[in-house]
Amino acid sequence: MSISNPILERWQAGGSAVGAWLMSRDPFAAEMLASCGYDFVVVDQQHGLSGVADLPVLFAAITAGGSVPVTRVPANDFSHIGRALDLGALGIILPMVDTADEAAAAVSACRYAPAGERSYAPTRAKVAFGTADPGQLERVAVIPQIETAEGLANAAAIAATPGVAAILVGPFDLALSMGLTADPAARPAEEAAQHAAAVDAIRQACDAAGVAPGIYCLDGAGARANLDRGFRMVIAVTDTDALRGAAVRELAIARGG
Repeated sequence: MSISNPILERWQAGGSAVGAWLMSRDPFAAEMLASCGYDFVVVDQQHGLSGVADLPVLFAAITAGGSVPVTRVPANDFSHIGRALDLGALGIILPMVDTADEAAAAVSACRYAPAGERSYAPTRAKVAFGTADPGQLERVAVIPQIETAEGLANAAAIAATPGVAAILVGPFDLALSMGLTADPAARPAEEAAQHAAAVDAIRQACDAAGVAPGIYCLDGAGARANLDRGFRMVIAVTDTDALRGAAVRELAIARGG
């Protein structure tokens, strides 16, 4: 059986993908997000509530909702990456990737020998995808995050690393690493220009290397603006922000605000 990875195929064809971000560990929330039509849903193991034991049911819920299961692992670590892949992730986001060597290590952790060092034990993946063929199981999107000034300086080399499918800009950590204000709403005009230039430099590095440039966005308006800027991987919603935002809005309406 051949594994289909819609986001990987879309990026390889020059297209874009819009995703949702899951901070909670609730399968129903995961399935609801997926059923809204998002191209992929990211289970955040770095800053979210989910751990490796939550992945099988969350990935199943995302797939049931009609979307692609992706996860941000807690760190760019061989064991974290392997466990997520064995449990059925079709995309792996690696936080805080600063060099091409770190990107190459992530790619290697996603590939079986002789191309990489991934250990063969597709525990759930072989059930979810209907195949135990190593060549098929390697059809995963490797997505380093650039979130620091060092990563920015090495953006061209990271993007050019063989096997990288996309790069996701972490805009808040990038700002802090550059000595800028993290909150874009509070960022002075000069800092905003510096940040925009840095983000655009990463996008240009991705374009030059033929990989999809991506960025985490706070909402649909930000996602649309970044798609228009040439990004091809955007996050349009986070479950916890959407829940709180809707709850606050409806409470204000109920109280006559």
